[in-house]
Amino acid sequence: MSLSAARLALASVALLVLAPGPPIYPGAKRDTPQALIQKTSGVEASATYVTPDPFEKVDSFYRAHGAEDTGARRISATSKRALYWFADSKSDVLVLWPKDGTSDQTSIVISKE
Repeated sequence: MSLSAARLALASVALLVLAPGPPIYPGAKRDTPQALIQKTSGVEASATYVTPDPFEKVDSFYRAHGAEDTGARRISATSKRALYWFADSKSDVLVLWPKDGTSDQTSIVISKE
């Protein structure tokens, strides 16, 4: 990784950690280290959390705090997905179940522009 890429990664991590953002679901555990996601609008900081709590409980928590993108909602017997926007912090929260084909945990992906 080049020095400028490392500085950009550090700045993005600091932005996600220090700037106000959406609440982290109570009891959720960090699943992956900070990551950078390239988007057409620039660089975005992202963090993933997991909880054994059911999707419905996590979904209800974020529904009470953010604005739902109802077009992104997908519910089926094998997978569930909901997306919430937090305008004050330019952040979104994606709630997913299951995380993958083998996990029964609910995943929470918090992203910041």
